[in-house]
Amino acid sequence: MKSFSHDVAISAVSYDSLLVAELSERLAMRLMTPLFWRAEKADVRPDVDGDVAAAEMMETSARVVVVLHQRLWGHDGLTAADASSLRERVRAKRHRSIRVVLLDDEPVPSWLSSAPSCAIRESGVDGAAEKIIAAIVSNGGEAHDARPKPVPEPAEPLPAWSQPPRTFMSEPRALTALRREFDTLTAELERRVKFEGARDGEKKFALHSAPQRLVVQLGAVGLSMSWVADRSGNLADGRLLVIEWEGAVAHGRSMGAGQTASPTRERVFRPEAKSPEDWCWRPEGGDGSAYSSRNLAGQYFASATMVRDV
Repeated sequence: MKSFSHDVAISAVSYDSLLVAELSERLAMRLMTPLFWRAEKADVRPDVDGDVAAAEMMETSARVVVVLHQRLWGHDGLTAADASSLRERVRAKRHRSIRVVLLDDEPVPSWLSSAPSCAIRESGVDGAAEKIIAAIVSNGGEAHDARPKPVPEPAEPLPAWSQPPRTFMSEPRALTALRREFDTLTAELERRVKFEGARDGEKKFALHSAPQRLVVQLGAVGLSMSWVADRSGNLADGRLLVIEWEGAVAHGRSMGAGQTASPTRERVFRPEAKSPEDWCWRPEGGDGSAYSSRNLAGQYFASATMVRDV
């Protein structure tokens, strides 16, 4: 029987690092071998040996390969290389050793469609982890038994006059954290606009900001990120609306009015945090993907740039 260096190798774009971390945490206690994800070193200088090792992992060395599939998968350098190697696994009729976790509605490439898949919005992270464990076992591997969940001790009833404990998101300092996260979104978009504009010599690359709204214009396409506060005043009930546009998006004092652009893709995110240090954005309607502010800005800037270059 073939021996594998890893039970699981993950192919994912770097912007999905929080999801990879959450999935890895659930798998680590049950795997017999370490989990492999090369994108953790995506910002390190090119590594020829690493390229060869990653290719071998995707082709033969990993028992199961998990593809976190989304719009950008296969379009960056690392996952494009992964896709090339995974084609060899499919050609060898080992498509049943691939598990595709769908993060959005982007169609899976036809050559990968024979691999079993599940949608993160339906399975959640826990469900996806269980399906991966099942794939390891069905492909000849072993997994530790799941740890039993501790039975919580019954809580003493609160006095009628008492109030439930305040959460971080209901405290005034959460507003400070929101402003900081918007600063992070702004800084990351500014950096990317400056870099892409210099690389392409495109004068129509620009970032426009207003209180709690950002608009990026990339020539004929645009991107906007807007914080929509809830009437309740509770920060946890507010949402971040991210829209990709075709055409010129209004900005400045007229932001939101007189737009000549048409929305092509939009998604709503809810904020989640127990402290200022673990802030993340999760898509509305599911407990799957999670993004730091930097990765969220990078994900949607890359998506808008990809549309522009098509």
